Amino acid sequence: MRIFKSGWSEGFDGPGRRWIVYLKGCNLRCRWCANPEGINLADEILFYPDRARDPDRACQYGAAAPAERGWKLDRGRCAQCQDRPCVSVWRHPAYEWAGEGLSPAQLEAQAMRYRPLFGTDGGVTFGGGEPTLQADDVLDAIRRLSQAGIHTALETNASTESFGRFVGEVDLLICDLKSATSALHEEWTGSGNRRVLDNLRTAIERQPALWIRIALIPGFNDADDEMAAIAAALDELGAAREDLKVEILRMHHLGEPKHAALGRKYKMAGVAEPSKQTAEKLAELIRTRNIDISLAA
Repeated sequence: MRIFKSGWSEGFDGPGRRWIVYLKGCNLRCRWCANPEGINLADEILFYPDRARDPDRACQYGAAAPAERGWKLDRGRCAQCQDRPCVSVWRHPAYEWAGEGLSPAQLEAQAMRYRPLFGTDGGVTFGGGEPTLQADDVLDAIRRLSQAGIHTALETNASTESFGRFVGEVDLLICDLKSATSALHEEWTGSGNRRVLDNLRTAIERQPALWIRIALIPGFNDADDEMAAIAAALDELGAAREDLKVEILRMHHLGEPKHAALGRKYKMAGVAEPSKQTAEKLAELIRTRNIDISLAA
């Protein structure tokens, strides 16, 4: 499988202390994406010329060259580079490589080494990108971890055809519900939400542990009518089970520097982050449906 990084969190990407493996490749193009290096399946380089002096000295092929208004990276030359001395030899802070091969067996071996760090309720979480796009390898890894008694979680946009293969296989599914309105969902992510809602209904019926997350995005899903539609959709989903957990995450701009480092435009630049009051308003609409709702800090 192709990953772009791994890391740790506690109490956020599933219960307890989690080792998170971030998969490359995503089928959506959300304007606010915080992990743009996970969108393309192909490996990529991120270029941060302000992190250290003389980034050109770390590239013997002349890909990094100063321009009138700052450093520029010739990504065409980078694509032809085979040995990547900027990261493999010089480890220059201006360069980050996003892309690494990791087999299910290798992932299992690493997880077994980390096992003492998980505590009594932690485990491994698969994020992205969209991990269900690499279904065969991720399912293989999940089954290996399950056989070893390690808790597994998977964070997904719930919009892929392969989503159903994970229902009942992973210990915890953490699914996005970005919008209840298909046309709005397509405008902001590049795809409608019919499959998302169908997949969520499947998960409601068959997945033992399920969290639904709503990323609150200004201009997208923070209008009164859309928040009411989201609450109504959750009401329908929640009617099928009593233990549905929903969490609201307010948009942040932590991914903006990564868009620039990839040479891409960040479409949410300058947009104010949503207020806690707006998040509370949505939470109250959902809470009236007797659904367990929380707000991320």
